[in-house]
Parts: sequence; C-alpha cells; structure tokens
Amino acid sequence: MGSESFPTGTLRRFAVALAAAACLTAFPTPGTAQYVLKSPSGDSLVFETATLRAMLDTTRALYADLEEDPLVLYRTPLERPNVVTEASPESSYPWNVVAVETDSSANLVQLPANLREADRAFYNYAVMRMRVVRGEDPDVSCDSVLALEERVVGSFADGWILSRTLFGGPAFAPLDELAFAREAGLLRPMLAARNDRQVGACAEQWAHANPDRIAQYEAWRKEHFPLPAEEGGTAADSTGSQPEQDPPDAAEPETQRILEAPDGNRRIDPE
Repeated sequence: MGSESFPTGTLRRFAVALAAAACLTAFPTPGTAQYVLKSPSGDSLVFETATLRAMLDTTRALYADLEEDPLVLYRTPLERPNVVTEASPESSYPWNVVAVETDSSANLVQLPANLREADRAFYNYAVMRMRVVRGEDPDVSCDSVLALEERVVGSFADGWILSRTLFGGPAFAPLDELAFAREAGLLRPMLAARNDRQVGACAEQWAHANPDRIAQYEAWRKEHFPLPAEEGGTAADSTGSQPEQDPPDAAEPETQRILEAPDGNRRIDPE
C-alpha cells in the first residue's frame, strides 16, 4: 500500500485538538473536582470543575476584549506601591482600585502588589464597568444602579475565586467576603454599606430605603467576617484577658484554608 498524505488543514485541526485536550487536563476528571474556599469563620464554598471552567472562559474572554479592542485604553502600574491589608480593606475593593474614566478607558495603576494572582479579577471588573458606562441611563432608579454594579462586582468575585482556587492566590478576607456575600444573597447591601463609589449617592440612598437589608448584611458579616474588635472568641477582650485555648491537638479550621490543586492534591493554605 502506498503512503497516505493528509491535507495541511487536517493536520492543523488535529494540532488544535491536541492543544485543547492538553488544556482540559489542567482540571481533574469530572466527579472528583471539588475546589474549596474557606472563610475565617470556617464556612466553605465548594466549586465543581464545570463552574470554574465557565468562570475561566468568561475571564479569558473579558481579558481578550481589554487587549484586542483598539478603542480601549488602560493603564497598569510600572511599579506596585499599593500594598493592601485586612486592617484597611477599602484599598483592596475593586471599586477603589479600578478607576473607569470613560466607556473605553480605565486606570489600573493601583493594582495591589501583594495580590498579583488577583489581577484577572480586577481586569474583569474594569471591562464590565466600562460596558456599564457605555449603556448607562441617567434616569434609572438607584436599585437598578446597584443591580448593575452587583453584576460587575460579581464578575470580580469570579476572577477572585479563580485566583484563590486555581492559581494559588493568598487568602484575603475582605475580598473573600465578596464571594461569600454573593452566595448568601447579600452582595447588594454589602455594596451599599461599603459605600461603593461607582454608584455615587445611590449607595446611601439605597441604604436608607432598605434598612432591613443593611441590618441583615451587618448581622451576617459579624457572624462570618467579624472585624478584630468583634471577634470575642478569638481575640483578647478589652480587659486584656485571653480567650480560652483549645487543646494543642485540637483542629483549628478558622486558621486553615483547604484548597485542591488542579491535579487533585489537597493542600493547606495558611493565613
């Protein structure tokens, strides 16, 4: 039998298929993929492979828009002076880090130096916010304004989850809170309570119009993401007395975050 030849297009498609298959192996096989994000209080969010794959596809598409749209201008830092801390979370919130100047320009020079793995989350926010600005209607209600910003911050939360579960990003409670608040249905009151500057006066107006939702969020936050002064069981009280200590061999879930790497291996991510 003579030797067979393949058209160039066939070989190219075969090479693309092999590359796609190689990318898919970055995820564990279906049925074994569970990625866990833990809060300081020990609560967990569990993500399946399909969920993270969809988040990753969307994040890549948003970044492609940022890179390939010739009308979009954005600035990133040459150096990174912005180091965020949990004691001052305001400097880490996406609405304070990303300045969307027009419907096609964004300033990202304040990207946090100590959260580099989360860059994709801030890029998500920048692209989604520019899209909101393009279609902005000045006559919509404050509830609609908050609803749009909730979607934009939700896109940031997706990027943050990817950074924590797939890309080895460090734990950072103020940004973890965004993901957990969304899961609890409390992201909108959180944005109002945190005075998201992207919605202007609507944050305060919405808070005044929905005091029960703000109270619900604050009660949830104190239970799941308490401030140091509110952690009665984990910090010394105002008299200087120390909390009761667990036995040395007792588990301390509030200080451990268990993540599963793409190869399925579990690891402890210390605070």
